[in-house]
Amino acid sequence: MSSRKIKREEPGIAALLPIAFILFVVPMIVYMGLTKLSPAESAIWGNDVDYPDFFNYIKSQWFMVASVIALIVFVGYLAAKKLEIKKSFIYIPTGSYALLIVLSTIFSTNRDIALKGFMARYEGMFVLLCYLACMVIVMNLVESEKQVQFLMKALIASALVIGLIGLFQLFKLDLFRSEFGKRLIIPAKYYGYVENVDFRFEESYIYSTLTNPNYVGSYMVMLIPIAVTILIYVKQIWLKAGMAALILIFTANMFGSRSRAGLVGVIVAVFLGIIVLRKYIFKKKVIFLGITAAAIAAFLIINVSLNGLLTNRIVNEFKILFSDDAQFYDLKDITFEGNKVSIVGDTETLNIVLSGNLLNFYDTSGNLLDIEQTTNDNNEMIVSFVDENYKGYNITIKDSLLILYKKNVTIEFWLHEGGISLIGNNSKLVNQVVKAPSIGFEGKERLGSARGYIWSRSIPMLKNSVIFGYGPDTFAVEFPQEDYIGKIRAYGTPRMIVDKPHNMYLQIALNTGILSLIAFLTICGAYITESIRLYFKNQDNSFACLTGTGIFLGICGYLAAAVFNDSTVGIASVFWILLGLGFVCNGIVKKSSK
Repeated sequence: MSSRKIKREEPGIAALLPIAFILFVVPMIVYMGLTKLSPAESAIWGNDVDYPDFFNYIKSQWFMVASVIALIVFVGYLAAKKLEIKKSFIYIPTGSYALLIVLSTIFSTNRDIALKGFMARYEGMFVLLCYLACMVIVMNLVESEKQVQFLMKALIASALVIGLIGLFQLFKLDLFRSEFGKRLIIPAKYYGYVENVDFRFEESYIYSTLTNPNYVGSYMVMLIPIAVTILIYVKQIWLKAGMAALILIFTANMFGSRSRAGLVGVIVAVFLGIIVLRKYIFKKKVIFLGITAAAIAAFLIINVSLNGLLTNRIVNEFKILFSDDAQFYDLKDITFEGNKVSIVGDTETLNIVLSGNLLNFYDTSGNLLDIEQTTNDNNEMIVSFVDENYKGYNITIKDSLLILYKKNVTIEFWLHEGGISLIGNNSKLVNQVVKAPSIGFEGKERLGSARGYIWSRSIPMLKNSVIFGYGPDTFAVEFPQEDYIGKIRAYGTPRMIVDKPHNMYLQIALNTGILSLIAFLTICGAYITESIRLYFKNQDNSFACLTGTGIFLGICGYLAAAVFNDSTVGIASVFWILLGLGFVCNGIVKKSSK
């Protein structure tokens, strides 16, 4: 009895249309979608009505639709026996990761959020599984350089549009702030509310279509190396000029976003790129010197136009890291005792006592403090202190609201018959401050835009997320949101909601478990190891080799930026598809080398 080997047929371009849709359309989607908040989300956000999301909800819906269509096409090819599953070790960690995502959802105490994702993020179980499915589908459907070129064109075209929108934002010509732009992103039945659309970021900040300037950094760090390697590959002068202009647009978006995470990713990608592309760098010095000069010029021009903001942010981070920041109030504790509240600083304690309608202020030893009292134009009472040790404190009182100001810190208290209460999240009155467990970053909570604080409170949570985690996208629910002392030290106010860890690896470990993080790192580690073996020694002029190199550098840059950034659907969907394409390019290069 003889066996007949199934002949593998290359799927056509049409089979890749759903994947191309994800690369081209999904990152560009900006459109308002209303989502109903779960009780847990309402408790954190303080709102029990529908939440209007412009960036990620519709992205996540279309991403899942396209992923399902891609899966149907893939299964159809398998059923028709026109395709075989490629043999790969990667399926083991991928399957393990998928299983752990499902189990973490099943065992989550917030299963509704684990399924659909937290508001404004929407990376629930179904989205995470679609990421993995896209990678596997691309690994098996893509066979040739022609198919890789098709998907690269879709990606580059999308990135060009995103980059141009960002470039206009840099010059305060934000499409979405215009009347026309607002009508593009709002359903017609809500046109009457166009004037109520508000923007989180100042003008000249680049957020493009990607929610947040930080995510622009993560996106561009993947695109810049790919654009550079395509510049090397193309031969026509006009194409080289076009790719050079594209690199400049991407670079301007990187710097204009002010993303320090993206900057870290670019540094890593450039370092690896110098090693991997050393042959081309020495062979085509003029081109690479031109790219370098243009990048430096873009940085300097943008930095000057922003009054030195880019360099100032970098310098400030080193100041926080290596020295004590005297510009910020070093709050140690807030304690309540009857009708008295004590604000404990590093060198002194301010005691505020409410007796009937009378407020008295006492020093650390219980001595009555002399005050100076005035009234401002808003009919608010302004209290300052004569004592030299308390001159940094300023207090504003109007009706029952008392606001304390000290070195960039604002703390609100409510005066009532029962005494004095701290005003916390969602205007909740608090009379007992609980300090969350923390590890590291003592005195450095503001490092990296308060990443030091978030990480110091997130790391202790890992002890309960070894196997299953807390559930996909449930970080905001599980984070100690009532850690008011920590929030004041980090943000200068207790009224701050922490909805993400600003670290993709912590995000994975907490949401779906440390074991799932190991599975993810195994996938990435296998790809990086294989790419290093292929590209560090041998470079040829083929499209697969150069594109594979660009994808490798982009993936490494993204993973470096992920130390400071989270996963988000508009960019992570691109990352997982590129990871699948990276494996494909590696396979093509290995075949050609044999």
